[in-house]
Amino acid sequence: MSDAAATPELAVRQHSRRRRRLRLKPSVILVTLVIALIAVGVLPRISTWVIARDGSVAHSPSDLPRLQEGDQVAAIVLGAGLKDNKPAPLLDDRISAAADLYKADRVNALIVSGDNTTRYYDEPSAMRQRALDLEVPATAIAPDYAGRRTWDTCVRAKKVFGITRAVVVTSSFHIDRAIATCQAAGIETIGYSVSDARFDLKSRVKWRVRELPATTRALLDAWIVRPEPAVGGDPIDPFNPCSIQKSLPPAEAARNAKLTGLSC
Repeated sequence: MSDAAATPELAVRQHSRRRRRLRLKPSVILVTLVIALIAVGVLPRISTWVIARDGSVAHSPSDLPRLQEGDQVAAIVLGAGLKDNKPAPLLDDRISAAADLYKADRVNALIVSGDNTTRYYDEPSAMRQRALDLEVPATAIAPDYAGRRTWDTCVRAKKVFGITRAVVVTSSFHIDRAIATCQAAGIETIGYSVSDARFDLKSRVKWRVRELPATTRALLDAWIVRPEPAVGGDPIDPFNPCSIQKSLPPAEAARNAKLTGLSC
């Protein structure tokens, strides 16, 4: 065979070998996907777990110190959805836990933070009403109408409500992310973990799987992007009953004035 004829055949064989080397085996693809899942999903969860345990996670009011003279400690209650315009069971448990903290003299204000993107969906008002039903005084409940995400809630707690010390109240599957997020926003944070054991296994697994991408995004926001909340607002002092009343919508402010007797 002449050199002229051999050269094209050699080039074809070399090209074929290169293609075989570049073709990834299914096992390699699987390993790559597993590593990517660990990097994107599992490692952020481990990071927030370490951050949360470096501070403190409480499970009952007795795990927290009683308020001392002059203390101002707020419970930040994170939203979890409505059902028939009332707090869904998961959210109801969080509000009940925050009410217990208030009655046990572990906090002296509640910031009930949730989504109020439209007038047809008002999570903070439903949360506030539930806290009132649980005999928390109206003078101690400050709604945050722009808590669309955990990051927004924590940043607004710092910038709008002036919070420096807080107990963040949320479900056990969410507690690590909530603590890490509020700490990153500049708040001295203790987590109050509300058990979700009474819910069915399918729901509990779904919530924990959903935490994987949510935690990754939360850490990007807290450590890298640090976006401003979607909604700002004038300062609100959650320890000042008149400041709370002035932050309410007009109709609710009038109702609150009758309820509390405040003339602000």
